Amino acid sequence: MKIAIIGGGLVGCLVALELAERGQSVVLLEQEASLISRASANNEGKLHLGYVYGADPSFETAQRLILDALVFRLILERWITPETFERCLSAAFNYIVPLQSRLPLDAIQAHFARVDAFCHEQECRLNLRYLGQKAQFEPRAPEKCRETGATWLSTPERGIWAKGVARAVAACVTQHPKIEVRYGVSVHNATSSKGQWRIQCDRGQPGGDGPYDAVINAAWSGRRTIDRASGFASAEPWYARFKYGVLLRDARAVLGQAMPSNTTATSGAFGDSVYYPDVDVLYCSWYPVGMCFASRDESLNAADPTPKQARRMIHDTYAGYASIDPAYSALSQPHVCDKAELMGDYIVARGHSDIVDPHSILHERRGHGPKELAPGYFSVDTGKYTSAPRCAVETVDALLAKERACLVS
Repeated sequence: MKIAIIGGGLVGCLVALELAERGQSVVLLEQEASLISRASANNEGKLHLGYVYGADPSFETAQRLILDALVFRLILERWITPETFERCLSAAFNYIVPLQSRLPLDAIQAHFARVDAFCHEQECRLNLRYLGQKAQFEPRAPEKCRETGATWLSTPERGIWAKGVARAVAACVTQHPKIEVRYGVSVHNATSSKGQWRIQCDRGQPGGDGPYDAVINAAWSGRRTIDRASGFASAEPWYARFKYGVLLRDARAVLGQAMPSNTTATSGAFGDSVYYPDVDVLYCSWYPVGMCFASRDESLNAADPTPKQARRMIHDTYAGYASIDPAYSALSQPHVCDKAELMGDYIVARGHSDIVDPHSILHERRGHGPKELAPGYFSVDTGKYTSAPRCAVETVDALLAKERACLVS
């Protein structure tokens, strides 16, 4: 078959590689000038096991993310070396539960114990280990921070340097003989006639054309708009935000001290801190400082901050995180803020309100993956970065299973 993939983020690239390795001809349409350059590269890289989703009483979010995380390395190492993967990993995360947490500490600990038990059960069932390494899934003794009163809980959860993964996967895509990449292609919609698909670009630009035997919409922020323009409007509520984190390069030279611990703040104070030693980069985000845009509309028009706004955002991120982790007090100093930079992109998920609402659907991440909206047209909701590799394989499996069924019939 000849298949068009809309979106050259991590999912789109992994779908392209998986299809090409199974003998299909792929045209990958990317609106930017390079692959995996937006949301898939500009995030903290947390490889979730569901600890942060204690507000989902169904436990389905944690179950899905655990299964996604257990196959993350297995799938990615089809395209990148184990050495590259290992260099991109961070140390484990502690979770910080502030005094004003919206979930009581005992409920969070009960959720953590449930996550631990499910992780251990699935590792045994699937004969897989989280990130290929032995992790301790067992109850943990809480530790109190004397300065803030917050409770610290250790976890085996880790992060991965997303930009390093992006470079390695993108190189595989551009070198593959069965994948044609077209850059600067902004897709408007896909149309079908007699079982064949054609791609129309915005403002009549060239680059999409066809015909294609199938179309996979793996765009990120613009996926719903393309679906709607193709005749597949979603009735579900969606909530889009633009989140900035702060990146400090050459962190050891700037700070001249040991790095802060890798931590995640939950639930009520929200943020992440992670250090990637191989590239000497420290990432930090703090809610609501980094959230500069939120909307329930499809039109996404977050404005770039001015230099003054960016500097204030960097300072306030570090100062905010210091309210739960005193190690960050030193980072809000001018000489550190001057060397830091903002990094971010859109976060799009099912929801109708922001995370300050305890009833927001954003406290869940389930039901993601590929959906065939018409014969030969698949739309892929990635969910979380953790879920990208498994979503890619699920998409290809669904498409080729449908093709085999058609051939048999």
